[in-house]
Amino acid sequence: MKRYALAALCATTLTASAIAQEDKTLTYADFQPVQTNWQMASDDSYLGSRAGCFETLVRLNWQLQLEPGLATSWEQVEPTIWEFTLRDGVQFQDGSPLTAEAVTGALKHLLAAEMPARPFSPKLIKSVEPVGEKVVRITTHTPSVLLPAQLAAPNTTILSPAAYQGASIDPVGRCTGPFEIVEVKPKEYLKFKRNDNYWGGKPTLEGGMVVFIPDANTRMTQVRSGEADIARLIPPHGVKQMEGAQGIELIQLKTPRVTELLLNNKKEPLNDVRVRQAIQAAIDGEAIAASVYEGTVTAAASAFSPDDPWAPKGIKPIYDPARAKALLEEAGIRPGQLQLELLAYTSRTELRDIGAIIQAQLGEIGIKVNLRVAEYTAIEPQMISGDYDMALMSRGYLTDIADPFGFLTADYSCGGSYNMSHYCSEEVDAQIEKASSLIDSKARYEIYAQLAKKLFDEAVTVYLVNETSFDARSERVKNYDMHPLVYYLMTKDLSVE
Repeated sequence: MKRYALAALCATTLTASAIAQEDKTLTYADFQPVQTNWQMASDDSYLGSRAGCFETLVRLNWQLQLEPGLATSWEQVEPTIWEFTLRDGVQFQDGSPLTAEAVTGALKHLLAAEMPARPFSPKLIKSVEPVGEKVVRITTHTPSVLLPAQLAAPNTTILSPAAYQGASIDPVGRCTGPFEIVEVKPKEYLKFKRNDNYWGGKPTLEGGMVVFIPDANTRMTQVRSGEADIARLIPPHGVKQMEGAQGIELIQLKTPRVTELLLNNKKEPLNDVRVRQAIQAAIDGEAIAASVYEGTVTAAASAFSPDDPWAPKGIKPIYDPARAKALLEEAGIRPGQLQLELLAYTSRTELRDIGAIIQAQLGEIGIKVNLRVAEYTAIEPQMISGDYDMALMSRGYLTDIADPFGFLTADYSCGGSYNMSHYCSEEVDAQIEKASSLIDSKARYEIYAQLAKKLFDEAVTVYLVNETSFDARSERVKNYDMHPLVYYLMTKDLSVE
């Protein structure tokens, strides 16, 4: 009886809180604008999810565990067949109902896109079909235990049928989330309002705005001045500046991300393992962590954090310039003979400084490096086509799916859609495919660890630091915690005082 009385009291308190917040909004500063007109394979899908509009069949909570989303349950009925049962009573913001037909249409649109999303592409998915009003059946090409995790990625957002106009997508008023997008200026801002009919309960805030500010210093200024309540991605040089700022709280989280030096494994002389190993041995990751990141990160040997259950054991960062010089000599490369271009992008301000350090350290072993810094959209085509030597990248290894399968498939399989290293090994492909079928997570993780060690031994990529992320928020913001994969930000319980 006491439990029910307490529940009633809590409900009354929450209702009063919601009323108190009726006229309150929240603004947050994000570093990436709308870039591809809401193509789901792009980062636009993450932006829509953070704005509280986009939702998926499965949710990934702050402990990286799967939870019901628009689907309440799922079952692997055959090795290659999964069935997802939809939540009752959900409406899109345009008033149309969430049905198996609508979900099927959204996922088929994703599969038919010119650039399908990595977690849900025709390479992985054979078919999607409705089974009655409330069940969606998805068939994979090969047995996979990871499909529910793939369907938690924002790329697999479900919008109302009216959102899909030919090849384009219009999410305005067509989501299921706690907030509804009402206006978008792709390079400037996004406005949203409360969805009073949200299936999960009425959101506390009336609405708000996302302002798109690529420059990190401007984002910090906005949160200091009160123009923004939250600023995402405070760079390393800004952490010390923000510490102790009145009315501002820094949120720190070790995230599943790595700053890496990509090497083009197809291009001479980087197709020689000895040259790649020389570059690996010439770079001092600990010095980069201490100087550029001011000690807020740790030097990396693998993409994976040492605490991860799939992290390889017994490897550590290499820094041995003498070994590097010997490897170059063994490969027949004389000091001063090799000249390489290094690419870095502007939205991660620290990459320019890292690039300068790498330029100097490779110069010490006789490799001349030309550093080019540009917007990411300007250099990505070069990396994808293979027309580059080296590039700096901040990469989330659980971004596509909360399991290394997605990262390893995209970045290191022969047909990987994000294989910027242009690396191909039939052995690696076979191991990745084997892992996806293993129900025993320990056995799956052991495969990932073996593959990570192989990538390290062959210096396919030079991993520099395992990252720590920082957000800055006003003290008046309540109920905000950084999501490890930054899938969500505007939740129904977020409030301001």
